[in-house]
Amino acid sequence: MKKLTGGVILIAVILVAVLLVGGTTGIVGANPASKSEPSPTVMVATPIVMLDKEAVVVIMGSGFEPEQELCLLFTTMDGVRADVGQFLDPELVANETGAWATAWTPGRLITKKMIGVGVYIITVTDGEYNALANAPVAFYDVTKPPEELLGWAKPFVKLEE
Repeated sequence: MKKLTGGVILIAVILVAVLLVGGTTGIVGANPASKSEPSPTVMVATPIVMLDKEAVVVIMGSGFEPEQELCLLFTTMDGVRADVGQFLDPELVANETGAWATAWTPGRLITKKMIGVGVYIITVTDGEYNALANAPVAFYDVTKPPEELLGWAKPFVKLEE
């Protein structure tokens, strides 16, 4: 019984120390009085996309200003940064909690060979094109999977034996 009591006391001391350190170092969530706001984040829900004119890329974000109008930029193979807002459904506007979701149809950029096999960065900006967050998206050709993508794309690619 003495051994168990000593262990409980040790756990209690560690728990108090963690809470005290967390409360004084600004860990968000450890101190309810913290005024820290989360940074904007963006996530590509379909991060591996087959090169196809019917392709759809689902993108979502959070931590933006409520009702904020946003832009989505994509850097093409030739290095041109394009605002792809016209290809989004719905338009990119954060809701009352600062979150949003949209679908991008990059078919035109694919058929014009502005997107090829590879990994690209999608950048979310404010209306003045100041970068707020970014995320990767990869495109692959199922008939010719590139060696550099095979490691993580293999579950999605069917190779002919």
